[in-house]
Amino acid sequence: MSGIQGYRALSHGKVILIGEHSAVYGEPAIVLPLHEAQLSAHLKIRNDSVRTIDCEYFHGLIDDAQDNLRNIQVLINRLSRDFSLDGVGFDLSITSSIPHARGMGSSAAVAVAIIRVFAQLAERSINFAQEFEYAQIAENIAHSRASGMDSAAVASDSAVWFKRDETISTFGFETPGILVVADTGITGQTRTAVSDVRSLMQSPAMSIAHKAFEGINRLGQLAYDCAQYLRQCELSQLGIAMNQAHDILSELSVSSAELDTLVKSARNAGALGAKLTGSGRGGCIITLAENGDKADTISHALRKSGAVRLWQVPLISKGIR
Repeated sequence: MSGIQGYRALSHGKVILIGEHSAVYGEPAIVLPLHEAQLSAHLKIRNDSVRTIDCEYFHGLIDDAQDNLRNIQVLINRLSRDFSLDGVGFDLSITSSIPHARGMGSSAAVAVAIIRVFAQLAERSINFAQEFEYAQIAENIAHSRASGMDSAAVASDSAVWFKRDETISTFGFETPGILVVADTGITGQTRTAVSDVRSLMQSPAMSIAHKAFEGINRLGQLAYDCAQYLRQCELSQLGIAMNQAHDILSELSVSSAELDTLVKSARNAGALGAKLTGSGRGGCIITLAENGDKADTISHALRKSGAVRLWQVPLISKGIR
């Protein structure tokens, strides 16, 4: 959109269906776009060279933003240079329904929306690979060595097959299933969770390290299994795999009482499967319902069990790349 109101671009969140933590060790993961949680970047051109940003964490001159927005500062400077926009003043506002620190790709969504709105301003056509590379500039600052999983999933409208150091691809499937995503309302603890899993993998106690390695390897195999179940519309088997994944993640110490409560509630309400999504120790769970009516029943049970936000996501993917 352009004109007197300026330029506006959208991005969305993501959820990991399978493969959290194991993807760190080279195993595959399946990541789904969460179109139901959106972020908007609105850019209005000024008559001077002043640049401001208005978002949840800061309002004012971009150059005066705190260190936690350095990723955005660097990205905007890079886009300005590459798109020949140096010296162009603007007011940039970010609004989002993607909760922060829930494993839903909120920082990558900010980056992708900014990339898209700058491309509109510069009248540039950019493809998925370019969006991904630009988003990684910001993500590598925000998260040190970002895997690229969030950038890929947020920039894609289809399910992403992600495996570190391999070409990112998407794949298609169509099922009657609904994923119900439930937020505990508790901030996830990504760095601590990843570090604690690494400690288990490197434990001097061989039995502990061996069990952790077995869990990671099993999560990798479950990702291959889940891709097949999705393509063949085997929802019951997909649900069983999700349950197994949650049990493994619990053994790896990355679940929490709040996550386990929601998982149990969903299963008792008839979910085919339920598991945490993301790094754990807070954040969200995903549950698999066989249809919309069952999804409503599960959603009601999750609200009663303490979920602060819910999203219902059709389990369908175009598979365009």
